[in-house]
Amino acid sequence: MTKELSIYIDETGDFGPYDSNTKIYGVAFVLCEDLDKCDPYLRKFYRRLKGKEAGDFPIHVGPLIRREGPYSGLNYESRLVLFDIIFDLLIDSPINVLATKVRKSDKSTDEEMAKALSKLIRDNIQYFESFDTINIYYDNGQSQLRSLLLGIFSANFLNFEMILARQSEHPFMQLADLVASLVLLDYKTKEGNLSTSESEFFAGRRKLKKVYLSALKKKMK
Repeated sequence: MTKELSIYIDETGDFGPYDSNTKIYGVAFVLCEDLDKCDPYLRKFYRRLKGKEAGDFPIHVGPLIRREGPYSGLNYESRLVLFDIIFDLLIDSPINVLATKVRKSDKSTDEEMAKALSKLIRDNIQYFESFDTINIYYDNGQSQLRSLLLGIFSANFLNFEMILARQSEHPFMQLADLVASLVLLDYKTKEGNLSTSESEFFAGRRKLKKVYLSALKKKMK
């Protein structure tokens, strides 16, 4: 029986120079080893979204927290419901998570991120090699990241395919967005510089760490 791994990828930050608003660059991998086993959790996800305000839109965690875009007209309770729906999919479904980040500096973000991603792959090389096929889903949101991913996977594997995917097309792309956002929030929590909207949304730093970041760590491979 062919073993297939699906990897859904998103990022936080950009490849531009360091500034106070973009102190880190992070990449999140959501790993699904069996899409059939995930189907019941995906169906539950869609059922819970049905009829919810802004439930027809892909869940983008950053704008959801900041009450921007399609969430600008939603109150706190409605936005928290949407966050909990996507967070529960992360916690309940049989997926694993990998993530890496670099602190931006005067050095090339491309070079530093290439090292971090290469290490992430090397540290898990036996896991990746256990699959006959690897499908990598990314929305090509940042050409630099796509090039890095192609280069690193090409150097290590012959059995992979990179597939263009949108958040609107698969909830696991939305999970990758969630994980990337939590990677950033974890960093900001440790640095003590959560924004006002972030602190208010999670009812403080302590709850964010104890409930959400603690649960994320349990999904880390």
